[in-house]
Amino acid sequence: MPSLSQLAILATAAFAAFSSAAPVVTSKRDLVPLPAILSQLASDLAPVTSLLSSINLANATAEVVTPITDELQSILSGVVPEIEALAGNPVSTILSTVDGVLSVADAAQLVATPINLVSGALGNVLAVVENSPAVAIITPLLGDVSGVVGTVLTDISPLVDGLLTAAAPLIEDVVGTLDNLGLGPVIATIGPLAGLLEGL
Repeated sequence: MPSLSQLAILATAAFAAFSSAAPVVTSKRDLVPLPAILSQLASDLAPVTSLLSSINLANATAEVVTPITDELQSILSGVVPEIEALAGNPVSTILSTVDGVLSVADAAQLVATPINLVSGALGNVLAVVENSPAVAIITPLLGDVSGVVGTVLTDISPLVDGLLTAAAPLIEDVVGTLDNLGLGPVIATIGPLAGLLEGL
């Protein structure tokens, strides 16, 4: 099984690969508000995370798991430019909906849903393979996905004061999985979430 230090390097590398891309210049009329981004993200992730959660020892192979984890990375990385484009805009723009401006508490629920979907599925597979030879093959694939989760969380963090603070209790149950997959050093840099690592 890869060591925690190796997983941390892999997850951090995956995180850096997406977070170091050049910023996208977007006009305000092209901006997609965060609630719409996160709602669509959860919808896109749901069938793929369900497929990942169906993995068992009989089919826990690179040939089966890689296309699923690749799809998850593609979906997650696809929203990164949209989230980054919101930086510097007023909260009334970032959290706007057809009905007005979403509250921070309600937005936190939208943040938590895709994070819990992905992390829960990663944890399910990790539990399946942790005591089998497949762990050495499958764990790095899961770590690649967790790295992009780190990018999404990092990009969301500065958008709205208090948003990830409100989301923290909603995702605390899956932070241990992300930490096991090497994302601990990234989470530690996200102020509102860093405290979730205590006691793990």
